[in-house]
Amino acid sequence: MAVNARQNSAQHIPIPLTEQSRPPAPGPDVLLTPAELAARLAVPQSWVREKTRERARQHDRDPLPVVRLGKYVRFSWAAVQAWLARQGA
Repeated sequence: MAVNARQNSAQHIPIPLTEQSRPPAPGPDVLLTPAELAARLAVPQSWVREKTRERARQHDRDPLPVVRLGKYVRFSWAAVQAWLARQGA
């Protein structure tokens, strides 16, 4: 009897996605990670990371807009779209 109880408790039970576990819907006020931005722009993550380094920000006249949250780097999709428009993309 105890064996059957263990087998039943070990079965996979699907957990529905809640609002908290879903990724944010694309929108102008969403902050993106470097990986998410790279996927949207179809470029390597290394390109995004290079554009956020201090030396790139000092060298470029119009650097990629970035939001720094301590050690984390995020990107406003609306600001990136405006930046792309200024770049002629």
